[in-house]
Amino acid sequence: MKRFLVVLLLMTLLLSSCAKKEKTYADDLPCAELADTVEEQIPVDFGYETFGGEHLRYYFEDTKLHDDACLRYTVRSEDIGEFGIFHTPDEASRQEIEDLCEDYLETLREEKTTFIESYAPEEVPKLERAEVRSFGNYTVYAILSDDDRELLFDTVEKKLVKE
Repeated sequence: MKRFLVVLLLMTLLLSSCAKKEKTYADDLPCAELADTVEEQIPVDFGYETFGGEHLRYYFEDTKLHDDACLRYTVRSEDIGEFGIFHTPDEASRQEIEDLCEDYLETLREEKTTFIESYAPEEVPKLERAEVRSFGNYTVYAILSDDDRELLFDTVEKKLVKE
């Protein structure tokens, strides 16, 4: 019986040490600073521009959900690259921003795919595989090539994750 208890105790300790720990993220970095870091990692010809407030109001309706945001797009018209970073004050707002980002990407797919196919068909996969991810209270969407999209998410996560 003692052996059984010892084995059970060791198995419990082993399993608990293998459990994945929840990552914690910083909650105080400005979205523009994160976007600048991304730009350094993923440079493009002619650079990026930042969308103005009218873009936020039009596509992301309730701007009260986030307390900071930075959305950037590539200047070169043949490159549809774009990414956005939002910071929300709480979990409920983060979930709503995620949903708005997904809706935004779906709207772009529905409204712009045919137009993009007419002048830059090689860019369509960026839009088709656009993605949204969250890191704590930060939500990020990316309309980029597969490699650049992964690099963007890795860059943001590395900048935000707390050890």
